[in-house]
Amino acid sequence: MRAGLGPGVTRLLLAMVVFVSHFSALAIGAPAVASFFALSGYWIAGLWEQQGGDGVRRYAGFVVSRWLRIAPLLIIAICGQAFIDAMLGVTSPASSGLLWWAAQGLIAGSASAGLVLPQQWSLDVEMQFYLLAPFLALLAGRLPRVAAWGLVGVMMALGAWMFHTGTALSAATVLPHAGFFLAGMLWRMRPPMPWAGMLQWGPVFVVAVLVAVPSVRPLLSSLHVTDAAPPEVRCAQALLMMGIGVAFLPLVLRSVRVKSSKLDRWIGDLAYPVYLFHWWFRSVVYHLRPADATALHKLMDTGMALVGTLVVSAVMLWLVDGPVQRWRRRLGGGGAEPVMVHV
Repeated sequence: MRAGLGPGVTRLLLAMVVFVSHFSALAIGAPAVASFFALSGYWIAGLWEQQGGDGVRRYAGFVVSRWLRIAPLLIIAICGQAFIDAMLGVTSPASSGLLWWAAQGLIAGSASAGLVLPQQWSLDVEMQFYLLAPFLALLAGRLPRVAAWGLVGVMMALGAWMFHTGTALSAATVLPHAGFFLAGMLWRMRPPMPWAGMLQWGPVFVVAVLVAVPSVRPLLSSLHVTDAAPPEVRCAQALLMMGIGVAFLPLVLRSVRVKSSKLDRWIGDLAYPVYLFHWWFRSVVYHLRPADATALHKLMDTGMALVGTLVVSAVMLWLVDGPVQRWRRRLGGGGAEPVMVHV
């Protein structure tokens, strides 16, 4: 085992990057979500190998187990956010009727019906990946190592092309993100990553580009790149976010080779509820924050939102997620693996 940040701490740090992105003008959440996708690919490759049964029974058991891993906390988060929106007088798709609620329960495809949690698009993508993962594992297992990693490159290029042609970063389709999932799977099934020694300098390259090319820096701002921004600017931001995600990929994936302590696993388990429930506090803070709020005011209400998020996440982990996952594992749903933070 390597020394360094454990997988649990890494996942919580990635969830905190998303928190910062939602509570500031920094549009840095997408690379963190891409890293979650890669970590998910790594764990799912191992879980599929461990899944009991064969044929349709094995596939169905795997998909149901994955749904149970995501759904309980997600449904609570959706219900809570729908209630908050109603109390704040915010228009919400939750009032659309039973068909909308049924779509949320399926998770995969739920974004097409409208979302109350903006970050839920990534869980839609995650569930789509779970449906495809056994087939990707079969393909990865039959390809030679170099060819399998070459396929990652092809999928990354496809994702870049989709972003270049206007696909949104938060598009709830697995295709532009498939390269990250597959990279994680191969990190477990076909190590080592080709050119890993060179790729480990990716973060340094990103910093060098940001320093040397001033025109790139505004793309890190969600205030600079809004829905009203020209399409070419939004495409440039999407490509930058994907590039940052790729640059940090070896660093993030190396965390799974670090021995995880009991505390590290608990910290990692906390990442998923933090990812979900911080939006409750973000909605209230941004609704109540005055337009002329000072920097100190913003710092204080963001700090209170962080404390609230951590407390609610710990309570949800203790009262809901822990018992549900222990029950799921007794049913044969797999080991103590992390959800996407999804991470």
